[in-house]
Amino acid sequence: MKILKIFGGLTVLGILLFFVVANFSANESRFACTGKITDNGDEQITAIFLKLETYRWWVSLWSDSHGSAWVEIPNQTVAYFAHITQAGDLLQFWDSFGAPQNFSGNFSTLSHTIGVKIPVYGVFEGICKPLQN
Repeated sequence: MKILKIFGGLTVLGILLFFVVANFSANESRFACTGKITDNGDEQITAIFLKLETYRWWVSLWSDSHGSAWVEIPNQTVAYFAHITQAGDLLQFWDSFGAPQNFSGNFSTLSHTIGVKIPVYGVFEGICKPLQN
């Protein structure tokens, strides 16, 4: 009987731990960015939106990524970057499709500037402002 109580307690603790890890492992930030897209020498002023998920420290126990990012050009496309590495104040975006991973751009957490290659559209460079969630 005592073993069943211990096993039941450990099961409840395991479920609670899973709940915490599953629901609180990422911090989401959203930004509106203005700047320009350059493609084959052509420049176009535009706005994009960035959704950035940065992982909490404990995710590094099973993953080498620091987060993921979505870059949206309204009514045109959404680019997804599944792997982010951190280099000081820079978050580096990596395109995880294909092998090896391709460097696709970065976002500065200090200045909120972004430079990112958006497939088919070109390279976007601009300044981002946080959005209220």
